[in-house]
Amino acid sequence: ARATWENRSHPASVAPVRAWGPNRQEPTILLRTLYQDVRRAAAPVLARVRDRALPQSCLLCGDAGPEAICEPCASSLPRVGADACPRCQLASVHGQVCGRCLKRPPQWQRLLAPWSYAFPFDAALLAAKYRHAFAVYRWAAEDALDGHAWPFARGATLLPVPLAPERLQARGYNQALLIAREFARRFADADLHVDNNAVVRIRETDVQQRLNWIERRRNVRGAFAATRSLAGESVLLVDDVLTTGATLNELARVALAAGAAQVDALVLARVQPLRRRERTVKFNRAVT
Repeated sequence: ARATWENRSHPASVAPVRAWGPNRQEPTILLRTLYQDVRRAAAPVLARVRDRALPQSCLLCGDAGPEAICEPCASSLPRVGADACPRCQLASVHGQVCGRCLKRPPQWQRLLAPWSYAFPFDAALLAAKYRHAFAVYRWAAEDALDGHAWPFARGATLLPVPLAPERLQARGYNQALLIAREFARRFADADLHVDNNAVVRIRETDVQQRLNWIERRRNVRGAFAATRSLAGESVLLVDDVLTTGATLNELARVALAAGAAQVDALVLARVQPLRRRERTVKFNRAVT
């Protein structure tokens, strides 16, 4: 009788009920999909709430707004002309390679510098570099190409200019790495990836601002070394400002020696070279 009662209570023909079907991962997949859909739909609303609740001020004029640099100030920033030399981003004829790059070509193939290192953009970059105004880098990544598509190779490896360990410890961050991450985030559809360890600085160098153009090239010679092979990779060097190009040139040489198929460079600002008389006054000779 007991066996008969148990059979009636738990009939063998009735299979156990699965609350979520045969695939145990269905709840996780459904919740993840739902979360992503809600996040995409709510992102514009949350951004407006954030901007109203926590407004930030323009770094240049102080007006409140959603960006680190407001639209009127952004439109007044000194941009590098479209007819600049594609290898050094200095003035050229009809955007052709200039005579200096033909005579002494840099190690990289193409250079992109959206802005000139002049007032007031120089103040914004100094604030980002020394006063932790990192929102400038995110704004720059959004505004650098002015709505145009990614101009370099898809799947490129972004190499930020490395700092010496002592300088990195003192500053707490590498501004070139922050810039590279912002561009990789902004142009995620280009499948960019940042490698902060592929090239390292193997010796401390003097601060470049104290040196003339010839001394800068000597200062960084042999300062970098590759830690892995870059065979077949398209490499994009990243820094905040380019003055003489000595640092990027040495870094490009190391990347090419490590097997990189192509090396390009990206900086936020290009310093316009001093005229001959200005160089003579500053360095006591017309160095180039």
